[in-house]
Amino acid sequence: MKKYSFAFLFLLFASSQANALSDLEISGEVDISATVWNLPTGERGNSAFNIPSLFLNFDAPLKDDNLLVLKLEGSEQEINSDERFEVRVREAYLDLVSVFSGMHALRVGLIPQTWQEAQYEQYGYRFLGTDAWAITEKWKYLNYSDLGVSFMSQLPADLGEWAFTLANGEGANEKEEGSQKEAALFARFTLWSPLSVSFNYVRGSYDKYSGSAAVKERIQALVEYDKEDSFVAGLELLVTKDPADAISDLKMAEAVDVTDFLGQSVEGRAASFYTVISTGPKAEVLLRYDYLDALANEDGKDLQTVLASLGYQVSEDIKAAFAVDYTRYAENYAPGVRDRSKVELAAQVLF
Repeated sequence: MKKYSFAFLFLLFASSQANALSDLEISGEVDISATVWNLPTGERGNSAFNIPSLFLNFDAPLKDDNLLVLKLEGSEQEINSDERFEVRVREAYLDLVSVFSGMHALRVGLIPQTWQEAQYEQYGYRFLGTDAWAITEKWKYLNYSDLGVSFMSQLPADLGEWAFTLANGEGANEKEEGSQKEAALFARFTLWSPLSVSFNYVRGSYDKYSGSAAVKERIQALVEYDKEDSFVAGLELLVTKDPADAISDLKMAEAVDVTDFLGQSVEGRAASFYTVISTGPKAEVLLRYDYLDALANEDGKDLQTVLASLGYQVSEDIKAAFAVDYTRYAENYAPGVRDRSKVELAAQVLF
């Protein structure tokens, strides 16, 4: 019951503060998949039906254009729970705009990571599962949401938008009361539409570790071309810096072996290229390539993932996709790790 008490109180407050109960907007998403594994060889032919993600969104408009937002997530991804399905609060925040003039907003609460939020606005294939997530989410380099505050605004001369965020830094699942916080500066330039260029810089420190090796740093860039209803292409670059102990403890970078570097700070490099090409009124093809060098100064610590998908818009609120992916690990990536591949039939249902 305790898991849901916060969400219940939030909804009760939102309903009482909304201009009218009818103003409360409820929406959501259910992702469904059927998967058959091709690799590793010992798992070939194994199959499973899954619900990778389920989202339930509550948007409560307040007076003077302020907004209260709650997003619940039900997922099979949790590995620390005895339950196969677990519901948790993914987002819960206040968007305060009434105290500003112009296009400015102050966001307070359990807030989404600005970089990933902006990325998922353009990239609509997260429903294919972990291999199709944004690279910072699937490799656990950024938490999707965290407790904190964010100020968002437009750039001058209609250049684009920017945001500055100060958060706990340990993610929504951790209670963090230490002195170390995480700061992030995000900017997206849209002057050359349909071409956009985004940058993100994140810096913080892990409370669990000490000294200069505790520093957490992310440098990101994304160039994206989005010709509506025709063609989308994006190239994302990522540079990371973390304590090797954090990579091991948090199982970042698909649990790369960092045993020889414990107590040290390590750097990583990553890139992701994707394109979505319209092939008909309701059909499109997704091609994606991800590369990660989890320990940039060490040989044999890289992985590559290739993903291809044929998507079909069944209706306005239902998208289906047939996807194939293959991940290759370098020889020394981690003990016992083997290349993996699967075929998947997935659907995204919006309501």
